[in-house]
Amino acid sequence: MNPFETETMAELCLRQGHRDEALAIYARLMSRASDESTRGRLEERILAIETAPSEQKAPAGPVDLQLPVRPLQSPGVRSQISDDVAIVEWSLPAGTAGPTLQLLLVSRTPAGVTTESRSVPVEGNAGRLVLSVPGLHSVRAAAGSLTSGRFVPLARG
Repeated sequence: MNPFETETMAELCLRQGHRDEALAIYARLMSRASDESTRGRLEERILAIETAPSEQKAPAGPVDLQLPVRPLQSPGVRSQISDDVAIVEWSLPAGTAGPTLQLLLVSRTPAGVTTESRSVPVEGNAGRLVLSVPGLHSVRAAAGSLTSGRFVPLARG
């Protein structure tokens, strides 16, 4: 049993366009469900996903990894992933001591789903970080300060 296979993970997969993976997670959850009401609820969700119209796929070709043009509020952080690349953009108030990004990276490996937490000191109060992570599935980011070895988040994204 994979502890990361939850309804939340299935919904994350679905929101990121990984419909088949979401359905597979829901199917495995349904096969492990111990009570009839849970199985019924999961079965209804699977049916809703299967009968929903498929979204149009982007044309094949190079992926544009540009973050939105809209300005990032301070404090603020946002991220975007494509294939095995994550871009994290941050903006912290001027004078923030020890600006740092705290990242949670979720990857798919032959052994299953793995998570990795990274604390990344950054040079300025605003900027962009590009990371290449094999098998990257999703990323959660927080921007804040590192004070006395303790991360204090000012923005999450």
